[in-house]
Amino acid sequence: MNTANILLIERGIIKLVKNPSAPIMGFGMSLFFLLVYNAGIGGIGSMEAFGTGGYLSFVFPITIISLAMGSSAGAGQTLNADMQSGYFKRLFLSPVPRWILVVAPMLADTISSMVFTILLIVIGAIFGVSFQFGFISVLGILLLSFLWSLTLCGFSAGIMLRTGQHQSAAIVTNAVFPLLFLSTTFLPRELISADWLLAVSWGNPVTYILEGNRYLLGGTSSASFFLIGLLLFAITSFISVTFALSSAKKIKV
Repeated sequence: MNTANILLIERGIIKLVKNPSAPIMGFGMSLFFLLVYNAGIGGIGSMEAFGTGGYLSFVFPITIISLAMGSSAGAGQTLNADMQSGYFKRLFLSPVPRWILVVAPMLADTISSMVFTILLIVIGAIFGVSFQFGFISVLGILLLSFLWSLTLCGFSAGIMLRTGQHQSAAIVTNAVFPLLFLSTTFLPRELISADWLLAVSWGNPVTYILEGNRYLLGGTSSASFFLIGLLLFAITSFISVTFALSSAKKIKV
C-alpha cells in the first residue's frame, strides 16, 4: 500500500476520532436498549428457556446489532462532508485510486464499531453476561460483529456515493430497524406464539446474528445458527463492499 493510501486511511480515522457522533450514538442506543429491555422484561429470565445465563445474556446481542446500526452511517456522513466541502472532488480527480476514497472511511467506521463492541463486551461481563466458551465466545462475537458492521457500512457508503444526498446515510438503518421486531429479539422461539412471526423470523437475517451470539453467550441456541450467520454475513459483507467500490465509479460530485 502506497503512502497516499495510508494517509487517506489515517485521515479517515482521525476525522472519526474528532467527530465520533455516529459510533457514540450507536453505543448510547445499545446501552439504552440493554438497560430498558433487561429492566422491563428481565423478570422472566429465570425460565428454563433462557438457560443459565438469564435474560441479560439473552438480550445482550441486541446491543451488538444496534451498535452497528447506529454507527454504520459514519462512512456515509464522512463521504458527504467531503463532497460538500469540495475536498472529495479534488481527491476524486487526483491520481489516487478511487477504491481508497471509499475504503478509507469504511475502514475507519468499522474499526470504531469494533472498538465500541469490545467496550460493550467488557461492560456486559462486568454486569454478569455469561460467555459459554470464554475467550472463544468473545472472538466469535467480534467476528459476527465485524461482518455485520461491514455489511451495513458498505451499503450505507454505496448508497451515499450513488445519490450524493446526506439523508441517504440513514436509509440502511431505517431499512434494518423493522427487522429487529420480526425476529427473536425479545423472546426465545419457544415462547413466541404467533406462527406468522416464527415463519418470518426464519427468513430474517437478523435472527441468525442474534441466535449465533446466543449460542456463544448463554448457549440458548444451536451451533447451526452461528455457522449459518457466519456464512450469511460473509456473503452480505462481500456484496456490500463490492457495491460500495462499484459505486465510486458513479459518484455524484
